[in-house]
Amino acid sequence: MVKDIIIAAVILLVIFFIWIAVLDTNRFTLSKYEYSDSRIRKDFRAVVLADLHNKSYGKDNKQLSDAIDSLSPDMILIAGDMVNGIAGENVEGTVRFLESLAKKYPVYYENGNHEMRLDLYRDRFGDKYDKYCESLKKAGVKQLVNERITLDEYGVTVIGSEINKKHYKRMGIVPMEKGELLETVGAPDSENLNILLAHNPDFFEDYVEYGAEVVFSGHVHGGIVRVPFINKGVLSPNVSFFPKYAQGEYKKDNTTMIVSRGLGAHTIPFRMFNPGDLVVVDFKSAHEG
Repeated sequence: MVKDIIIAAVILLVIFFIWIAVLDTNRFTLSKYEYSDSRIRKDFRAVVLADLHNKSYGKDNKQLSDAIDSLSPDMILIAGDMVNGIAGENVEGTVRFLESLAKKYPVYYENGNHEMRLDLYRDRFGDKYDKYCESLKKAGVKQLVNERITLDEYGVTVIGSEINKKHYKRMGIVPMEKGELLETVGAPDSENLNILLAHNPDFFEDYVEYGAEVVFSGHVHGGIVRVPFINKGVLSPNVSFFPKYAQGEYKKDNTTMIVSRGLGAHTIPFRMFNPGDLVVVDFKSAHEG
């Protein structure tokens, strides 16, 4: 009798975990933040997307599109990995989704390691990256590959950083050299608020040293599985346990980094206690004194 109860309890527990994984892999929640600064000339709202990995929430990503529209953002900021760097995978659904967004909002897009992979390994992917970039350009999406755009209306400069592939090494973190980010993307804007789109949050200390006031990252997928109650992510893409920067808001000196849990998954579509993350940030002008 006791043995039967234990077996039944184990089966129910397995079913519960499977149900949670299926649910969380196919839903997203909203994370809201506020940021104020005296350099902001006009209040604005930004929706931040990261790590979609070709995931579609409903036909043509209608659920995600409707959620974004309900927030009435002034711009969309993308912190990388909207597609998968996997041979044979179709990106057309993601292109259509970004086209639909760009018809309604300014879209600024920084590459993640998966976009970078399409570009670097042309023996495997051919001209897929070039075609993808051309589709984004035609749609009106502004890619910021170690580039920036100044939005004078808001008093903001958006900088997109594509770091070296060595910084995505598995089984450990390859540190940045001193001044590497400065050399890659140029000095921060001294007149405006600097928003750095930096896919990999492992280098938060470098982003602080660089001098960006706001950083948006993703990459870690919230740790894939989050531990209930203590709210910690279990595993990072570089195969390290309990990553330091997995989701949420981190602050040091004059820098705030917001890490999205991402919206999709690659290779193995699996999330647990860790639904997708749609991030919205209200930027507000704050006058000193």
